[in-house]
Amino acid sequence: MSTAIVMPKLGMTMKEGTIVEWLKQPGESVSEGEGVAVISSEKLTSEVEAPTDGVLLTIIEEVDNEVEVGKPIGIIGNEKEAESESSQDVREGKDAALEENAPARQEAEVKRKDTNKRIRISPAARKLAQQLRVDTQKVTGTGPNNRITRRDIQAFADMGGEVTEPKVDQETNTIVQPNVQPPDVKGEKLSVMRQTIAKRMQQSLSTTAQLTLHRKAEINALLDFQKDIKKQVMESELDVRLTLTVLIARAVTLSLRDKSFMNAHLIDGKLYLFDEVHLGIATSLDAGLVVPVVKNAERLPLGELAKAISSVTEKARNGQLPGYELTGSTFTISNLGQQGIEYFTPVLNTPETGILGVGTFIEEVTLENENVKTVKKLPLSLTFDHQVLDGAPAGDFLNRVVYYLEHPYLLVL
Repeated sequence: MSTAIVMPKLGMTMKEGTIVEWLKQPGESVSEGEGVAVISSEKLTSEVEAPTDGVLLTIIEEVDNEVEVGKPIGIIGNEKEAESESSQDVREGKDAALEENAPARQEAEVKRKDTNKRIRISPAARKLAQQLRVDTQKVTGTGPNNRITRRDIQAFADMGGEVTEPKVDQETNTIVQPNVQPPDVKGEKLSVMRQTIAKRMQQSLSTTAQLTLHRKAEINALLDFQKDIKKQVMESELDVRLTLTVLIARAVTLSLRDKSFMNAHLIDGKLYLFDEVHLGIATSLDAGLVVPVVKNAERLPLGELAKAISSVTEKARNGQLPGYELTGSTFTISNLGQQGIEYFTPVLNTPETGILGVGTFIEEVTLENENVKTVKKLPLSLTFDHQVLDGAPAGDFLNRVVYYLEHPYLLVL
């Protein structure tokens, strides 16, 4: 009996995924738990595992197709079914999966103007064709049953293919000018990760009311504390790296415990408050940005928190982080201090309520008891969702973070 391979749900907010690559082709044997395809969603790329042993009979969804969670993307059967495509069970399995997946795929069929032949085009390809103003009737499909894919549309456009008649704005009665690159400039397709990030950022800005508060924390005492505790760690021969990011993460975790209204998700108009702090640490990669998550950060003392942050960020940079460690964060920290940035406006990692941006520390000269004193200050930028809370409570939270940073010995209590 055939078994469908379905699009998995990798996170709370995931509604669809994109097929990045098929690791197996029809007719190849697969083992339960073996990777058969690679998908991308919510800033992460993950393998889809075979639900059972058998042979990959059919690929339902091609590369670049966007598929709803729970919808079939392929079918696995036994060797006899692979040998006989006319098997009743296989036919029924395929038909059921294709019928179930029809609303998600919505494969369009249109007649060519000059023949009675039909062309097939995936939703993603049709959308791209509309954006590039490509006449789909002039494109040759390379997918199954001559179906037109996104790659076919992009290749046609890159080769200077003809486009449809220009669109006219009915209100102004003017031609809408397409965003066309000069002929000597070759367009480069965004990577799957970059496309996912772009989609997530656009979704974040379009579904939330984001406001950013800025202020500085005096960190002379914090740096002295860091220096002292590092010395004790070295003398004790402990394998712990207490970076400034770790100390900030501890201050944020304690502040989320004290001001729990910031440790929340807004999903479909409902607010979910969390007792547990699942801390996201924005990590830059060559290909883009990911947010590995330290689960239950509120339970970890300073040394254990340092190890956890080091572990998840190192795995993320090496591409070894499992999907469950890239989802479920309740608050995120983004640090651009190493790039010399002072203040910035971080974008919410939805459905979170807040994200803290950390800049590079700066030196300021102040007058204290008629004496000139140089102090080091750390710029902080808190972006929050104004739908969930107002500026005053958000300011209270940011002030609480500053309080812990300026009283560093509280970080170990």
